[in-house]
Amino acid sequence: MRKWILMVILAVFVAPAGWAAEADKDDEDDKNDVSHILESMGYPELQVVPRASERLRMEARSENNSWFVTHWPIELSGLATLYVGLTSNSNLKGDLTNAQKDDAKTISTIATAVGASWIIGGVAIGAQRPYYHGERRLKKYPGKDERSILLRERLAEEALERPARTMRILQTVAVITNLTANGLSIIYADDYGKMVAGVSVILSFLPLMFEDYNIHVYDKHIEYKKKIYAPLKSASVHYDPYSRTLTPVTNLIWTF
Repeated sequence: MRKWILMVILAVFVAPAGWAAEADKDDEDDKNDVSHILESMGYPELQVVPRASERLRMEARSENNSWFVTHWPIELSGLATLYVGLTSNSNLKGDLTNAQKDDAKTISTIATAVGASWIIGGVAIGAQRPYYHGERRLKKYPGKDERSILLRERLAEEALERPARTMRILQTVAVITNLTANGLSIIYADDYGKMVAGVSVILSFLPLMFEDYNIHVYDKHIEYKKKIYAPLKSASVHYDPYSRTLTPVTNLIWTF
């Protein structure tokens, strides 16, 4: 009988202690797993393939032979506007007054200037070769430690972002100015002139129809970077049955 009493006492006092120790061990393992995950995540700048510095180097090499057609949507829409401006004076209505003819000449001059500006501007912007100069800037920061590597990658991302941000603005301005110049040219044009100006109006939207190459390069890099992982994607509340408390939890979601 005494043996049974002793066994009951041991079961009452020893078993909960064992359960608590096992729970503490599980909590410690969970913490170690989370710490390991967080440590293995690292910096997305260093995990993306290709890295920003590698993409910058590749684009700098191809830029040597293609800089003059890098912004071809803007250049082609400008060429269409230039053609309308140069030919509009010979495609006017026959019943215009002298005042209307003067207005038509002014519109022709504006269309010519707008078209020529975007052709020259597109070539000039490409001639700046932002990727080449961005790569040269990285060489000023040597070093093989993680801090130096991370510095170069972030500077490379800035070099990819800078021309893309500029071209987002310029392509919108190009559409507005070309569209306006071609639209005004239709007012005093004859049937053939209206057809030519109408085609040029459609070509004015080329910068929006075809994404500028600088924008494409940066957006593609960001797309690759987002595929590494999406941290802190969502949040929830976890109920701990041992402490009977609610704990806020953030979920780490990897997307591939």
